Amino acid sequence: MPMRHSFVIICLLFLAGHVVFGQTTKARNWCLIGVAKVDVTPKGPVVLAGYGGRTTEHEGIDTKLWARAMVMGNKSPVAVVVLDNCGVPAGVTRRLAQRLVKHGITPRHLVVAATHTHNAPSLVGYAKVVWAGRMSPAQEKRMAEYTTFAIDRMESAVLRALKNRQLMQLEWAQGRVGFGGNRRVLNNGKWAGFGFQRNGPVDHSLPVLAARDADGKVRALWANYACHCTTVGSRNRVGGDWAGFANSSMETDFPGAVSLMSIGCGADIGPVGSGLQIAEKHGRTIATEVKRLLATKTTPLTGPPAVSGKHIQLPLIKPQPRVHWEAQLRGSGWHHQLAKAMLAKLDATGSIPAQVNYPVSVWKFGDDLAMVFLAGEVVVDYSVRLNRELDWTRLWISAWANDMPGYIPSRRVLAEGGYEADFSQVYYEQPGRYDPKVEDAVVNAVKELVGRTFEMQPGQKTAPFHTLPSGEADTFNRVAEWAAAKKPEEEMMVLQKVRQLIPNAMPAIGRMLPGDAEQTEWFNFAGDHVRRVFIRQKAKGTTLRWQSPKLLENAKGSITLCFTGGVGWESAPKTGGFTLLIGGSEALQFDVTRKANRWVSKDTKTELVYLPTWTSPEDSGGFFFLTLTNVHPDANGAISIAVRSLGRDSMRWFAIDAKQEIRTKLNKLSAAITKNR
Repeated sequence: MPMRHSFVIICLLFLAGHVVFGQTTKARNWCLIGVAKVDVTPKGPVVLAGYGGRTTEHEGIDTKLWARAMVMGNKSPVAVVVLDNCGVPAGVTRRLAQRLVKHGITPRHLVVAATHTHNAPSLVGYAKVVWAGRMSPAQEKRMAEYTTFAIDRMESAVLRALKNRQLMQLEWAQGRVGFGGNRRVLNNGKWAGFGFQRNGPVDHSLPVLAARDADGKVRALWANYACHCTTVGSRNRVGGDWAGFANSSMETDFPGAVSLMSIGCGADIGPVGSGLQIAEKHGRTIATEVKRLLATKTTPLTGPPAVSGKHIQLPLIKPQPRVHWEAQLRGSGWHHQLAKAMLAKLDATGSIPAQVNYPVSVWKFGDDLAMVFLAGEVVVDYSVRLNRELDWTRLWISAWANDMPGYIPSRRVLAEGGYEADFSQVYYEQPGRYDPKVEDAVVNAVKELVGRTFEMQPGQKTAPFHTLPSGEADTFNRVAEWAAAKKPEEEMMVLQKVRQLIPNAMPAIGRMLPGDAEQTEWFNFAGDHVRRVFIRQKAKGTTLRWQSPKLLENAKGSITLCFTGGVGWESAPKTGGFTLLIGGSEALQFDVTRKANRWVSKDTKTELVYLPTWTSPEDSGGFFFLTLTNVHPDANGAISIAVRSLGRDSMRWFAIDAKQEIRTKLNKLSAAITKNR
């Protein structure tokens, strides 16, 4: 060996054992790590997975698709490859694993994950029933050719990552982004369709793994977020959706790095907002948080990870007998195709399996981080529960890994019913829904593999990622911007009035009184989904009543009461509006609005000022200021207040928030409207 090469190796070993980025460290913190990405964009026409209504080949390309790989270790390397695809079936994973054995990567040490973009070609074995009887022979041939092409490219990505290995140091951190929302809309506790269920569980955690070279430069990135990759929607064009944009944005922020974006337990979580530009925005949001995290304190990791895994059997309810499937065969569509598949199993083996073979894998970086890999479309409850029963500060959970058996519902989702619990099973050639014991089966397998080291710590705080954060801070920032900006004269008058009223305003609501009001959850003054008491103008005379808190003994002169609430459904048929009653007597009339407004009674003794702080195209929520002159409290020192509908046959509404906390909110509002004054 030439002397100069020996000198370089000695220096590298010295660096690995003693000095890292100017800090003393141990040799165990260094690991051979390689990353690579290979283009897997289809070169010819092919049917895209993700939306059953698309049966023709793609019509164009929005963004390229990639296979991205990371390899860690030397003698027994571990590898992860993330494919821009809707899902990778077990058959594809096996074919890739068989190729990599001769390169020293065993099937046990391989994770194959998907970004779940709904704008990538369908792979052989994915959601079989969706395409059964609906593809032409030519389409099936092109799907098979693309599947082989994708396997070739994934193999190439892993081999390049193997070749690219160099000594690096691993670190990780956990952040948060918030564009995912629970998509299971409920009505009386049962699934009612897709939408945005604001009070449904989410997982907004963003764990990030990074590898730096000897110069401290980030060379490898891996982030994970629990959300369907469906921001772009069903346009029949190839693209990586928000995950693809996240990768490209991260690589822009860290030149020379290769990034991987995997998906957490987001089977019932959808992106809020849609369209190609919104997908790019979501990806940018991920990259911005990653950049912030890596600029702060991170946790160094020992690598490569220790790997463990097992296959478990997930229980289904008892499959229907042959007579059921023969009856279904007489129908058409997806249920007809499922019946054909079930009858074929009965003919071949005499029975239909009542369980699903399910792989679970765990990578442990010492005691600092446990990465969990679950197959299929796993609902968010698994993340919520595992973060509760394990130490969420050292936990990373990925789904859509190693197989694609379909949706993995929880007990909650099974009780609510609907798409993820029922109909989606048809697509994945499952004979029926899961038994509720499925949740314990998955959770117990994970807990066994991660071990007692990662159990919940005494006094552990609840993970902060599973409910939507309040929009209050952003709302008051917007109010401050509105207050400082030029505005129409009528809005300026309302702003000046609110500034005058805030210092002496008191809470308006002491207790609710019997009336016609209903309760629901809707957007409050900050756009948060909260409990609200409301009336609609479906019938004239519908009334919402409440009583003020006890007032000061001397109620002469003017007093101002404040409450938060809202009005809405502006496009519904316009009526005479609402009347405000004080002590049972009509005082003034007001109506639905989305702008700052002010109403005064004919005798000028009653004034209602409304400052919207949250609006939609139909509704608004905000602060109501009610000023009363020479009011006469009842024997208890309180005032009876009511709002009554003056119209009928309209869905227009008036609401008050069930939880007020007015004094705290007024302090924040005061600070917002006097800022930069």
